[in-house]
Amino acid sequence: MSKNLRMQGWDFTSPGGYFVTICTKHMRPAFGTVVGGHMVLNDAGRIADKFWCEIPEHFPHVVLDEHVVMPDHVHGLLIIPAACEKDIEQSVHSPTACRGGMEAFGKPVAGSIPTVIRSYKGAVTKALSQKVWHPRFYEVRARDERARNNIRRYIRDNPANYQVVRGANPVCLGNQALLKQPMVAFLASRGPTRLPGPVPFAPGEVVISGFLSALERQVFREGMRDQRPMIWVVPHGLKARQIHNPTACRGAKACREAIDEGRLLLVSPFPETIDTPNARRASWCNHYAITLADRIILGHLNPDGMLACILSEANPDKEVIQL
Repeated sequence: MSKNLRMQGWDFTSPGGYFVTICTKHMRPAFGTVVGGHMVLNDAGRIADKFWCEIPEHFPHVVLDEHVVMPDHVHGLLIIPAACEKDIEQSVHSPTACRGGMEAFGKPVAGSIPTVIRSYKGAVTKALSQKVWHPRFYEVRARDERARNNIRRYIRDNPANYQVVRGANPVCLGNQALLKQPMVAFLASRGPTRLPGPVPFAPGEVVISGFLSALERQVFREGMRDQRPMIWVVPHGLKARQIHNPTACRGAKACREAIDEGRLLLVSPFPETIDTPNARRASWCNHYAITLADRIILGHLNPDGMLACILSEANPDKEVIQL
């Protein structure tokens, strides 16, 4: 994953909330499985969970919030309280820790979030006697309590999300052969309404998206105009009547023609009884697009928004281009 998505030049010892995601090597399901929307840990998963809970024993200035150990990644919200800046200095024996804790390659900073995560990963690796982690990790800084509450909800919902996205047998409307072609996910947080320039799609590449934000809708309109092959992941079920008469598409006539001509596929990972979209199902659409795509293009990314959280679960080796 592109290093540009990480917070460059940030003081990782400064007070605040940090949403951290650590993926396993090659996204291997090393820690257990999801059953009925709940995580069932194996022995390795229990070790990963135990050592996460012990982080404050080694870094007293860090407070644990929500966390979950998933089959192929770990999510956790770590808090450095503003009231304990002095304690940070004492615990890491560095009078400049809170004033200059910016990480540089080969120069770890005592007490910083990257140092905490490296220590945690090393402890799990030693206990398991095998290299289980991807070398990098991903962090999102939660700027306020609203962002932290959204992240807490995201962590709690992760097992259910995981099962829906990766275990779904989707309902499809259109040319299912598009699912076998090279795919690029185009995703964008809410914000700008116009793209700054052309998007670097490759010839023959299928664009997959939920087409929900303003920039995603612009890409959809341009794709329809240019007759580009696209996969639209919809945040609701596809009922039988929609399959036979897909008037639910934006611009019903144009969508129907695109489906008939084999250049548009509608995909839904949800039961047909779900007929109204919501924010949670919209996030599942992004999950689904990221999971299926060979690479990812970001039109815009809010640094502590839901899309940033979702991207943390993408395979770290997957190419990500940020416009």
